[in-house]
Amino acid sequence: MSVDSLILAGEVASKDFLRVSKNESLVNLVKEMRKKNTDRALVYRDDVPEGIVTKKDIVTKVAVSRTRRYPVSVLHASSVMSYPLITVKRDMPLSKAARMMIDKNVSSLPVKDEERIVALLTKWDIAKALIKSPTPLSQIMTRDVVTINDTDSILTARKLMIEEGFSSLPVLNSEGLLVGIVTLDEILDTLVDLMEFVSDSGSKSSLKNITVRDCMRPVVPALSPEDALGTAVALMLEKRVRAVLLVGPNKTLRGITTLTDLTRYVASTYV
Repeated sequence: MSVDSLILAGEVASKDFLRVSKNESLVNLVKEMRKKNTDRALVYRDDVPEGIVTKKDIVTKVAVSRTRRYPVSVLHASSVMSYPLITVKRDMPLSKAARMMIDKNVSSLPVKDEERIVALLTKWDIAKALIKSPTPLSQIMTRDVVTINDTDSILTARKLMIEEGFSSLPVLNSEGLLVGIVTLDEILDTLVDLMEFVSDSGSKSSLKNITVRDCMRPVVPALSPEDALGTAVALMLEKRVRAVLLVGPNKTLRGITTLTDLTRYVASTYV
């Protein structure tokens, strides 16, 4: 293992994280996420932290039958946040915090100094701790890769992500060739932007007409399974993408490495 066992959660957690009121509208929340280039926010009631909202939380709850009846503009952070908060102390070993994320099935942990939240530990932060790791990606990659077709509906991609817990899906064309990748980021941006239009026009069927090809990233971040884990981290951070695809000769898809794979790797070092 190449993870320093002395690294503490508070040392790598983000001190500059997004804070919003529980009454913040969902539209403004998404705008703030885009502005801060983040995928989550801590939700407060007055000065008391009550929950957390991630892009996955929003994707899970918008465009369902219950919320589809209302404009996204009338939904608030409190209607999509996850609670109660699961927190860690700043002196907790990073490997133990990673183990908590995997065991609790969460992607971030508020970090406390006594009773005050001072930072937010995310899978992105855990990935940064691996930037110098020489471990081959073949040792941690997911080999059984679930893909989606570029002609599938965005709602199909959303359902697959929610039900299977994915944050990224490689996209294939009708010939089975790799043509892109779609992540939670593209799904959220498309759903929220379109739901405003859909609610106003009453044309709910519009969502079904948006395909994966319409919102995917056509440039695929790809490496070889023999490349170092640190190389994958650098590429994820540079492209701000949640996964790196691993390809062989002729761009054949051999695996995928995600932020969750990286977190699971760090968690495996906890004794």
